[in-house]
Amino acid sequence: MLSRSLAALALLSLAGCFPISAPFHLYPISAAPPQPPVLCRFKIHFGWQSATITATLPGGDLYSGSFALHTAIPDRELAPYWDQVFGSGYFNAKVLGSPRHFRTVLKNDQGAELVLEMHQIPGDNHGGMEGVAIDSHKGIYKAGY
Repeated sequence: MLSRSLAALALLSLAGCFPISAPFHLYPISAAPPQPPVLCRFKIHFGWQSATITATLPGGDLYSGSFALHTAIPDRELAPYWDQVFGSGYFNAKVLGSPRHFRTVLKNDQGAELVLEMHQIPGDNHGGMEGVAIDSHKGIYKAGY
């Protein structure tokens, strides 16, 4: 029985279906007065050509969405937010040339949305990600560890 369980676990991890979970923070940018970071728990389930991401916020508020696993060339829709969060010119200098990039719209049961755009940190050999998020109330967040 144990060998079957281990074999199934190995098969799931090789197939990329094993969930990855990590603590993550959303740092409010547009709040006045300044607010503390919002600790989230991201869980990512990788499928064949897409992944599902679930974000659990304090109080148990659950947001989820999916994104394609291919690396898409970022459009400029969120460029002003990147530059507001990370500094003028950051989007053009770092995000456009990023080896990994995704954008997804996460929704909760009440219909609230959180647009999340992430990219691999340039020069990070450990796969670190950073990004921006915009909520339904136009709140802007820096997304990172």
